[in-house]
Amino acid sequence: MTIQDDAVNASGKPHSEKESGVWHPKAPVQFDSSWPRWIKLAIPLTLMVLAFFVDSRITAWTLHHPLTIKSDVGLEVIMLGQWGQWTCSILVILAVALIDRDGKRKALAMTVALLSAVIACYILKGLFGRTRPWVLATGQWHFMGPAYGFGHGASYQSFPSAHASGAFALAAALCWFYPNARALFYGLALQVAVQRVLRNAHFCSDVIAGSTLAVVVVRSVLLWNWPGKLLAKMPPSLQAWYAPTA
Repeated sequence: MTIQDDAVNASGKPHSEKESGVWHPKAPVQFDSSWPRWIKLAIPLTLMVLAFFVDSRITAWTLHHPLTIKSDVGLEVIMLGQWGQWTCSILVILAVALIDRDGKRKALAMTVALLSAVIACYILKGLFGRTRPWVLATGQWHFMGPAYGFGHGASYQSFPSAHASGAFALAAALCWFYPNARALFYGLALQVAVQRVLRNAHFCSDVIAGSTLAVVVVRSVLLWNWPGKLLAKMPPSLQAWYAPTA
């Protein structure tokens, strides 16, 4: 089954629960719904590989041209850079739960998808153990492996970017349920990734890897219906609590 096979019309209505017995929101029609999966993966992976060749040059430039925005504008930019992080994601999920008629189940689905992306990201960060841009003043980088990734803290956890992963995970989850606003959601995620590079927190390939990982994990979790299967195993009283409001 492909994402396109599971796509819905513009109404975005979920599967009938009478048909399957398990709540499963169908995938929305995305701009890439008709693309083969190998193309969806090949494009960002190719960009990531190419980014490895320019990472040092970009970092060398950003180290000598730090991002400095003064006044309230700078504060706004900093806050925008927290899109998709813990506090922001929790508030967005709570808003979905409170505002949407089927918000409780959508909030559960988003929570499962986002946590899956976060766990996958931090496992990979530890396994690769890549140096941060500030570790080596020359802008060079090295993959030091699990010994450094799990044992020497954030300085060796550059790849993939957790900020980019969180930002694109939240965007992908919201786009699943509210596809009409996809440009806004992905735009917010993109500016987070750009800020991480400009602030010397990550290499360009780090944010590409983090964003790709997040979108793949979130879409897979929702497509394979992990939230619906989890909901089906809950006690009837809890399932009733998650039911849509009148």
